[in-house]
Amino acid sequence: MNPLEQNRWKSAVLEEALQAFASDTVLRDSLIFKGARILNLRLGNEIRQSLDIDSNLAFGFQQAHPRVEEQQQLLETRFATALRRFFDRQNPVRFSVENITVEPRPTRMDHPFGWNGFVVRVRIRDGRQSDLRGIPAVEIDVAASEALGPGAVSDLTIHGNLTIRAYTLERIAGEKLRAFLSSLPVYIEKIGRRSDAIRVKDLYDLARIRRARATDDLNFWRTAGMEFRLACKSRFIDCMGIETFMEGSTATEIAFRSDPTLPKDIEFEEVKNTLIEVVVLFKQLDIVPFQFPLPRTP
Repeated sequence: MNPLEQNRWKSAVLEEALQAFASDTVLRDSLIFKGARILNLRLGNEIRQSLDIDSNLAFGFQQAHPRVEEQQQLLETRFATALRRFFDRQNPVRFSVENITVEPRPTRMDHPFGWNGFVVRVRIRDGRQSDLRGIPAVEIDVAASEALGPGAVSDLTIHGNLTIRAYTLERIAGEKLRAFLSSLPVYIEKIGRRSDAIRVKDLYDLARIRRARATDDLNFWRTAGMEFRLACKSRFIDCMGIETFMEGSTATEIAFRSDPTLPKDIEFEEVKNTLIEVVVLFKQLDIVPFQFPLPRTP
């Protein structure tokens, strides 16, 4: 199986996995789905392929199960049950679960700000390709819950009649902006963590959203701006305006142009203009500037 076929296979497995989670009442109440896969569903296209599933723990789940070890055990049980039950209902049965692990992130289970999440890795056996070997596990990322505004979450119908709780397009726009800022050097230094790659995929996705929702749609972008501010507050990210986004702009452009995974339908010039247009609008709407200092340690 070549890399392209492998990606298609993983995408097909993840599509069925999302249906399995939507069919499980516990997971449907415990998780809020987000990320590129949800963006594709919200926009009605799959220009940029997603090879994982992103989610947040619902606030109610964390309140009911405050201990990280308890969350880990419950999630492992529910993910395994949901996937096996869904796959076993297929006729004929194609997929089966070989192994599932839920690992805390960070591994020490004691994030200094309480941002404890998990990565779920599932190894799948394909009955149609019994000799298939070496396929990496499919992954579901489960992040800690965070503050959400009234325009952040709504039901999303998938595969005809199943529903999941998922980020709205407005929250996704705010999340994309927040995610990009979280990869820039000033924030990395502030939070005291290792450096990550610049998240140019999030800028690409923002341009996709801007194509679907022009900035003269003030209701949409006002809500997106408020969700952006809330998302930043949850992670102590500062934004003074467009100058914050332009930090290391040359490195951002190089990373965007050299990323082999990005589709070629959006050029960097459009990405940059989208960013400027959106953030200037946020300033006009009094959403930026803002600063959220780190909490004092005892």
